[in-house]
Amino acid sequence: MRAAEASTRVSTHIRVRLCPTAGRIGAVSKSHLEDGDAATVLDIVESLTGAQNLDEYSRLAMIGMRNLIPCIDASYNEMNPSAGRIEWASEPANSKMDEFAPLFARLMRQNPLVQHFEDTADTRAMMWSDLVSRADLQQTELWQEMFRPLGVYEQMALVVPTPPGIVVGFAVNTGPEGFSERDRAVFHALRPHLAHMYRSIQLQDKARTALGWTGALADSKGVVTAVTENAAALEEATGIELTQGELLPKSIRSAFRQGVNGYRPSQPAVRSQSTRISGDADGVEGWHVPGPIGPHVVVVQTGVDSMKRRLAEAGLTDRQSEVAMQLAEGGTNAVISQRMGIAEGTLRKHLENIYRALDVTDRATAIARIRGW
Repeated sequence: MRAAEASTRVSTHIRVRLCPTAGRIGAVSKSHLEDGDAATVLDIVESLTGAQNLDEYSRLAMIGMRNLIPCIDASYNEMNPSAGRIEWASEPANSKMDEFAPLFARLMRQNPLVQHFEDTADTRAMMWSDLVSRADLQQTELWQEMFRPLGVYEQMALVVPTPPGIVVGFAVNTGPEGFSERDRAVFHALRPHLAHMYRSIQLQDKARTALGWTGALADSKGVVTAVTENAAALEEATGIELTQGELLPKSIRSAFRQGVNGYRPSQPAVRSQSTRISGDADGVEGWHVPGPIGPHVVVVQTGVDSMKRRLAEAGLTDRQSEVAMQLAEGGTNAVISQRMGIAEGTLRKHLENIYRALDVTDRATAIARIRGW
């Protein structure tokens, strides 16, 4: 019998809400680490330095995670929830991955971690149990049809900084016993290194340029150390030069240096607010993500004005469009209000008006609608 036909009630939507203790997750104590954990983390980091592409990077990282954290399996996931697209790999390799891919692509937002990371751009190691009760999770069609047959009762994941609308990260699965705070602590210890290596490797992988942005790595002084292959096309279309060995364009250099100088490795790695560069190529903006040890990622996007026009056509004011675009970039209300320099109460009022104009009733649907433009 299919789970949807069983007597157990199946939910098609899940409400994600941080549990009262989740605010302390970012401050996991090193005392949770056991003897030898730190050395094992360093061994994994050293192995990642030999990766030549994303496939090698993800495979080595998953093998390391399984050696470090007791789990059923580890997976690397690239997701576009709005488009319903998923690319993934697991260790050990699971023949059921291809079988479950269409189901997960359709229902991925029922995974509370996917929904949380998509909405907030949070990069901390999070568990299902940080966001929903086990009873609520087990009422979802996704758990009934996919995770229950796999024997998965708890999942822990973290993501790396990516453009809005894309969720890329690692997950480990376990049974009813769940994960310990020691397991979370070692995942936290891996976090900045996974993000740093991902940034470095993604700029060497031709496939990443298909995401519609041009990327560069730059040192703390703003000198470009590597660029994606489409940098020449960006220069031809906009006149913006990202050249290896040269300083970043003046239009983004100041914001980059300010962000890098103000970054502390103990902080989550999150992307900066976008900086307007020019009106060419239907609007050009840049943003950066500082790394714990450098180099740092710089991304230039074109075509940003098309989204603003569609928001205006939907009836949003200029200020509401700014809020909507910040919402699409990810972040909690506290983060967005801080970026924009407005009170959270003012932000909430803007969001109410945006939901009304877009004819939606919740944050996740609004984000999906905006990013779809």
